[in-house]
Amino acid sequence: MLPEISAALTALSGATKVISGILTTARDVETKTAISGILDSLLDAQSKLLAFHSKYEELAEVNRQLEQKIVEYKKWDADTARYKLQEIAKGIFVYVLQSDQSKGEPVHWLCPNCFEQHQKSILQKPGVDYLNYKCHRCQFDVIPTTQYRPGTSLGEDFDILTPEGY
Repeated sequence: MLPEISAALTALSGATKVISGILTTARDVETKTAISGILDSLLDAQSKLLAFHSKYEELAEVNRQLEQKIVEYKKWDADTARYKLQEIAKGIFVYVLQSDQSKGEPVHWLCPNCFEQHQKSILQKPGVDYLNYKCHRCQFDVIPTTQYRPGTSLGEDFDILTPEGY
């Protein structure tokens, strides 16, 4: 970007020198030659400024896209703070909407695979009588047959965990 500006300033400086030369020229032929030199310098300056403007527009677009990504990341961070990674059965983890962060939404589970890819995908039962929960985006399948809570013995009898159970 700076080389283009320097080139444009050099071209304009050349045009200024040519104009100064015209003032000292007395003959018609020399005047026409000087004017031709001015026009060449001005056209050169114009093309360099157009190139600079094009580069500026490209950088402005990149900047706009980066600002958009920052806004999306901030929104994602605010939204993800509402969820907590929870072990719902031995070795099975999901993201659970914290009840104090529900903002009117029912408590639900999110797929951990999709969550790590900045996608919210609610785990749902494929049918009414099914015990498993499935992510319809990535096909992650959860079958919480026994409840496991940290700090409890795995040998105890547990109820099946559901999103509503949190």
